[in-house]
Amino acid sequence: MELVLFSIHIEESPRAVSLATAMLAAAVQKSLGSKVNSCLVDSTLQLDVQDDLTRILACQPQVVGFSIAVWNRHRALEIARCLKQAHPEIVLLAGGPEVTADPQSLRQTDLFEHVLPGEGELKIVAVLRSLLGENKDAADDSAVVNLAELPSPYLSGWLRPAPGAGALWELSRGCPYRCDFCFESRGSSVVRRFPLPRLRAELQHFAKLGLDEIFVLDPTFNYHQQTAKDMLRLMAREGRGLRFSLEIRAERIDREMAELFSRLDCSLQIGLQSAHSEVLRHVHRDFDPEEFSDKILLLHEAGVSYGFDLIYGLPGDSLDGFLASLDFALGLVPNHLDMFPLAVLPGTRLAETAGQLGLSFQDRPPYRVLSSTTFSVEDMNQAARVAAACDFFYNRGRAVPWFGMVLDSLALAASDFFCQLAAWLPHELPEQPLEWQKKFVRHLFMLQERPAEADLCDDLLNYFGQVEALFDHPPEIPPARQSGLTLNPAFRLVYFHHDPQQLTRHLAEGVTDLEELAFFLPRVDREYYCGIVHDSLQLCPLTVEQSDYLRTFSSGSPATPPAGFIDFALEAGILTDTVDRKHPKCL
Repeated sequence: MELVLFSIHIEESPRAVSLATAMLAAAVQKSLGSKVNSCLVDSTLQLDVQDDLTRILACQPQVVGFSIAVWNRHRALEIARCLKQAHPEIVLLAGGPEVTADPQSLRQTDLFEHVLPGEGELKIVAVLRSLLGENKDAADDSAVVNLAELPSPYLSGWLRPAPGAGALWELSRGCPYRCDFCFESRGSSVVRRFPLPRLRAELQHFAKLGLDEIFVLDPTFNYHQQTAKDMLRLMAREGRGLRFSLEIRAERIDREMAELFSRLDCSLQIGLQSAHSEVLRHVHRDFDPEEFSDKILLLHEAGVSYGFDLIYGLPGDSLDGFLASLDFALGLVPNHLDMFPLAVLPGTRLAETAGQLGLSFQDRPPYRVLSSTTFSVEDMNQAARVAAACDFFYNRGRAVPWFGMVLDSLALAASDFFCQLAAWLPHELPEQPLEWQKKFVRHLFMLQERPAEADLCDDLLNYFGQVEALFDHPPEIPPARQSGLTLNPAFRLVYFHHDPQQLTRHLAEGVTDLEELAFFLPRVDREYYCGIVHDSLQLCPLTVEQSDYLRTFSSGSPATPPAGFIDFALEAGILTDTVDRKHPKCL
């Protein structure tokens, strides 16, 4: 029997890993062996439907299984409809989160012979046995009690991530929390964990492959504190060179756990959702703002990277309440802040209580809340604009190192800042934030008639937005073609109003008052060569003639250099003399 398991991802990304279908394929192989040949076919929402059909049919399937989620439901149904019309003999199966949440609506489409809600490994094996004539039951409604029975899709070879790629790493299933907007605990409130030997072997496998980032799939990673600490020690020991992304609960952090997180290259995502306990009670979540702040302080002191989730449109919340939550969140200096509208997902408790809570929401994916008795349509739209502005300026613009200094100097609340930014930005957000960040910050300081601080903020944003970024994404500048001189590719020409070396030295010493810095820092008003030489950052002031000469390298035909500049540039590592390849003059 030929089986295709089909996944549709939102877009190409390190997270676009077909873990669910690979788990099914591994389970089918273990139970049915050569009786079923499985083929994994992946797609994204950006690809053409006809291309997807061609790739599916190239496997000559007798059975096609769809992994359906909120974001791909419409596309999956379109492809299923095309398959059913052109090849009615192919048996179609539907599974995945959307099926688990709302199986009846999928059955009503009459597209699928079998709709399989819940965990799919045992169910799909039972269906295939039935199609092979080995048993009469076409489904197994039981969940997988012992996760040790499931083979690893990585160790069995169904997933073969390339070096530098990402991996989804499933540690457990089930959730003891009962948040009304989430379906996780309704699937299973009992937390089941994959056995430690399997996890150790997978971790060693990831490290051997040289993967980049491991996205840990465990909604309750630190629910059991000792288990979490044991896992963190294992990850530090066996996962050297790997970066981990984890979701955790703030209230379960202690000092020892924060220290263990600090031993990893990791980023933590924490579901704040709202800073108002009375709002969170409507969705069965507890919140103590003082305890939350204390726990986050442990991560901050340990130097751990963390971000928060905020939801707007929660029952009982309002635009003012959401903006107050934004102020609370940014006051804790997260490395990123993700904000999104509440969704009333089928199958959740919120879907059952939405009416009495006064929620109006979309009746089809993505099921977003449109308004409530306390959150009007216009207020929801304004919250969305603020969220987009914050993502553009704070997250994409990497504003963490300097944002607090700017707010303090302007005497603005974060919510006021982002409300003004949302009104000021163009409707279509630009690709690159830096120039818009500088324009807006200058605009705010000039409204207060403070040009000196506006110039200093230009320097701050240039340093953190251009110079520091060299360590993450060195620009590639083509070398000269008609000369033995080659330009160091890890460089930028950056204009500074003040001496950047003195600026960073004052910041390192804890001087963050912008008015004071603008008064004491010497003006330079010139361009600097900013580059990385032997992993060390160099900042070299340049004349206009020297800057113009370096720019000519991008054309492949360098101009005549200013007098004496070549020796200086070679000594500083700005240029390399490639004529003498055995003895380059670059430091």
